[in-house]
Amino acid sequence: MREWVSRGRAAMEGRSAPDEVTRQAALACIGKLRAVRGAGQTPVSPSGALAALTNALSEGETSDKVWIVDSDAEHASPPPRDPASKRKRNSKPVPLASAIVTWFRSAPARERPLLYLLHSPTLRGVLSAGIEAAGLKDAQDAGAGRRGIFLNDATIWSPDRFKRVRPELPMWLAAQAQWLPYDPASAQELKALLCAALDALYVRGESGFCYLSAHELPLAQSRALTRSDARNAFRGMYRLRPLPDTNPPYVVRLCGAGRALANVLEAARWLQLDWGVACEVWSCPSYTRLAREAGEAERVALQRPTAAANVPHLVQCLGDGNAPVLAVTGYARHIANQIGAFVPARFAALGSDDADTRTAADESGERLCTGDTPGVRWIVLNALRLLVDEGTLPRTRIADATRRYGVV
Repeated sequence: MREWVSRGRAAMEGRSAPDEVTRQAALACIGKLRAVRGAGQTPVSPSGALAALTNALSEGETSDKVWIVDSDAEHASPPPRDPASKRKRNSKPVPLASAIVTWFRSAPARERPLLYLLHSPTLRGVLSAGIEAAGLKDAQDAGAGRRGIFLNDATIWSPDRFKRVRPELPMWLAAQAQWLPYDPASAQELKALLCAALDALYVRGESGFCYLSAHELPLAQSRALTRSDARNAFRGMYRLRPLPDTNPPYVVRLCGAGRALANVLEAARWLQLDWGVACEVWSCPSYTRLAREAGEAERVALQRPTAAANVPHLVQCLGDGNAPVLAVTGYARHIANQIGAFVPARFAALGSDDADTRTAADESGERLCTGDTPGVRWIVLNALRLLVDEGTLPRTRIADATRRYGVV
């Protein structure tokens, strides 16, 4: 990860790399996670997958190789005191209620991979957990590097506004060099990203905090990720659906992250069926990483103009095509808009501040997905607008689409 793509490198200096015991512990955890299978063909949400994966790590040979902290553990009822239950507790340790206990391990104790389970929609909750994971200054100098994996199952959208992720949380994460945020769209993505984060931090020894959100809605069209897709997902994006080989006349590229990806996939279907527009669809778990890497590549190119250019992953994925790009997120538009400066084609971003929250139905009477995530019809309209601005489609298509979908 190049120290979260080289920004904040000075802040990371002086941190020690994990030793061989820690690396072997991380490899054991990765092997255990990859062996966890989904429940048949039933789609599982990232939040549900998170529970299954952490339960697997807390059992068997990996139970003493990982620190699992659950911010809600202190509220759980205490276990019974009879001897039979004691044996059961020993086979499956109760998660730590705080990462503070890791500060006071004895000097010879080895570092373990740290998984911090959060249930906080607020920035304050994440900041508190980060302070716990950072540890005391003396302990940092003598012990493990400043690193950890944070998994937050707070919801992006809820009827109760106090349970929704606050807008400042994703924006703060995007601005902090030592934090690398991801927004997995499916259970498969979350597992792939968790394995990659363990490898980066505790096998290869990079420093920083990796943050993974885990929303509660399954992605019906999800599939198992190939090794290449998993690697590219950790780099920020991978292709879900290629363009057809028929050289279609109208083409748009759609990018989606997290909960928004379901609406992006449905919008791609509408664009093809209703308007004859072919769509290339990309899943983008981390717009932030894509933008950081692309920005770093530009900085290096300015400082060393004669050196061989380092092509960032975003440019490798989107740089060769001329078709317009629409990036969608369930957070504020700024999160997806981070990559706009590095996309050579016509670009637009949509986020929760563009959400189409009005209730509507398609021709079959099916209710559309609404909420803070941009709705399907709003994604379709903006994709058509990009093609109109390109001069590919006549401007009358916008008026036709607004009448068809009842948008006034």
